[in-house]
Amino acid sequence: MPVTLKLIKNPEIPIEADSITPTHFASKTNTHIGALPILQGNQSMKLSDFFSISGGAGETADDTEIIITGDLRKVKMIGKGMNGGKIIIEGDAGMHLGSEMIAGRIHVKGSVGAWTGAEMEGGNIQIEGDATDFLCAGYQGSKDGMKGGRVYVAGDVGREMASHMRKGFIAVKGNVGEHAAVRMMGGTIIVVGNISGRLGFEATKGMILCLGKIETLLPTYKFSGTSEREFTNYYLTYLKDRRPDFLSDDIGYTEKWVKFMGDLAEGDPKEEIYVLAKNNEHLL
Repeated sequence: MPVTLKLIKNPEIPIEADSITPTHFASKTNTHIGALPILQGNQSMKLSDFFSISGGAGETADDTEIIITGDLRKVKMIGKGMNGGKIIIEGDAGMHLGSEMIAGRIHVKGSVGAWTGAEMEGGNIQIEGDATDFLCAGYQGSKDGMKGGRVYVAGDVGREMASHMRKGFIAVKGNVGEHAAVRMMGGTIIVVGNISGRLGFEATKGMILCLGKIETLLPTYKFSGTSEREFTNYYLTYLKDRRPDFLSDDIGYTEKWVKFMGDLAEGDPKEEIYVLAKNNEHLL
């Protein structure tokens, strides 16, 4: 039986609820779960001050599932540092969802705030709505962004997605804002929609596939040919197996792809950007 949290008091000031993880809940009674600390401003509060609690936790994090209902846009840090188990959010969620996540699954039926999946190391985050700025990014001053895991966004994503990304996989069905993949150092990104400008600034390694239109590319990216790229079909098949709703059946897997290499301002770069030729003639 999952633990069900229902928001009973809408916070006027956002709350920081990093105690909402299967690891913190595992093997605890509902009374002990309700006593877990959360922060509101400089005040220490209890989880039960804002949520009703029903159901029951498992003995371990992997055996624990948490279902959360209510308007959670002012509830930050749900699933921060999560290391196993599952969280289901029946609506929108606040900032820092799943940041520094290590393992487990988070499924959000709505949209999420800034810094979702920031510096995550593993696990799986599924977002059925939009994600705002800094998805899977490194925090300001950090040289490390996403270091592992998988993130799927069915809607649009804001600016500076995947900055400092080292490893992992991100798939976006909608459009992505400017400054995506800044200083990217590894990993794979698939965008079904369009990507705004200044993509891959100072990136040195990794791969980006865009099925839509890239607004502009930096002049430090070099055209590297047009051909049918069989290996791109592998990534599209991988995505279609996991999220078939992201790719329509009329997308041809024998389409010609255009490859760009960069960022050449960074010495010996190995960042690869692949775009569908038919949607990006302006880049040729």
